[in-house]
Amino acid sequence: MDEGTLNDCITKVNDYDVNCDMRAFLQFQGSQAGLFSDLSAGEAYPLRIAPQAGPAASPTDKPRKDGALSPVTSEKHSYLIKIPDGGAFMITSSRSDSTTFAVIMAGGSGTRFWPRSRKNRPKQLLNITGDEILLKKTIKLIAPIIPASRITIVTTSLQADSVKNTVPQIPEDNVIIEPFGKNTAPAIGIAALFIEKKDTKDAVMVVLPADHYIEDTKTFQQTIMAGAAQASQGDCIVTIGIPPRGPETGYGYIEAGEKTDATNGIYAVTSFHEKPDIHTAERFIKQGTFFWNSGIFIARTSTMLKEIEEYLPHNYQGLMKIKTSLGADKESDVISSVYNEMEAISIDYGVIEKSKHVFMIQGNFGWNDVGSWPSAAQYWPKDSNKHSFIGDVVSLDSSQCIVYSPKKPVALLGVKDLVIVEDEDALLVCKKERAQDVKKLVEMLKSKGRDEIL
Repeated sequence: MDEGTLNDCITKVNDYDVNCDMRAFLQFQGSQAGLFSDLSAGEAYPLRIAPQAGPAASPTDKPRKDGALSPVTSEKHSYLIKIPDGGAFMITSSRSDSTTFAVIMAGGSGTRFWPRSRKNRPKQLLNITGDEILLKKTIKLIAPIIPASRITIVTTSLQADSVKNTVPQIPEDNVIIEPFGKNTAPAIGIAALFIEKKDTKDAVMVVLPADHYIEDTKTFQQTIMAGAAQASQGDCIVTIGIPPRGPETGYGYIEAGEKTDATNGIYAVTSFHEKPDIHTAERFIKQGTFFWNSGIFIARTSTMLKEIEEYLPHNYQGLMKIKTSLGADKESDVISSVYNEMEAISIDYGVIEKSKHVFMIQGNFGWNDVGSWPSAAQYWPKDSNKHSFIGDVVSLDSSQCIVYSPKKPVALLGVKDLVIVEDEDALLVCKKERAQDVKKLVEMLKSKGRDEIL
């Protein structure tokens, strides 16, 4: 059976509105020619499969077109799907008792994208890549496998209204508002609490940034499915490692150890490394067992909280105070009070790099963290002079510049490798090689009290 036929059949299953957790772990089991030939093409037939039984399962109920699963106690659910060529195939969910939630981290400031990115208009709420606002793109990316009702966004009070207005399809109760940003460890901890209040401690949380760019959406979704399946099976954290395209010094690295799942490309993690210098990065690439750290983490909520308790006990104590206040009138006050006392630390540095229960799955889906203007400009139009631009650019004896100026024409004369970004009240001009240092420029402006342009 070719890939097109398989996709058509999976679409038919989707049309029956199969539970998202079922659909999220589709595993093609091979053609089952001649079985259940009385089924018309595309009909879904629920099966019971014992936890370790082979594919030769027997039906338990009459065919059901509503996609509902029969009550079963086994660890797997399956549907047999009749296909047009006369055969059939079976889709299987590898779990039945865990629900998957997405947690989108949308509280960052994106200072490297000044002057477009501001305190109340951060990077994730901008159309940096030239096609759509990054937060909207992230919602569209994850929504086919996790419905809006189970997508949670963590942001700050300064950005909350803009976030809600940007993605109104996300229920307002699913927007968790931090009084102020304290890096990712506190944000992920509070998200785990909110999810457990809605569901159970066995819920799986998929934590991902709001502002990354993914080229191959199908492969990304399949990778998330495989990672969630792994995380649902026990007390582990699954991260996604990106095969490096070169000795990049702007990313952290993951050292992969033994491969534990050849089919899905899952490895035990040997070590984590912070952003290296160029010589160390070159050594990592040459060794061939290192991957870029994507900042995407998947775990049961109970596992994530357990790991925070182990490695960030002070923050965990604060989270337990917040837990007792959820849903009460004092909830907002307690969160504000606790946040003042929490350590501002990333989940990577505070927990993931210390944990002994981390797995990595390869992410071969065209990932870009869109961390600077040159990174974003990869997706912009280009002209014969190798300028990347949004707006009207006139060039003479100039090349390889990055220009963002949608409202004003920009004329380039005898220049090369510049970044030029125009906003209503500020203009940035810098060399490409210094684009990462725009963050330092913002810090300097802050120290000089230039809040009116921040």
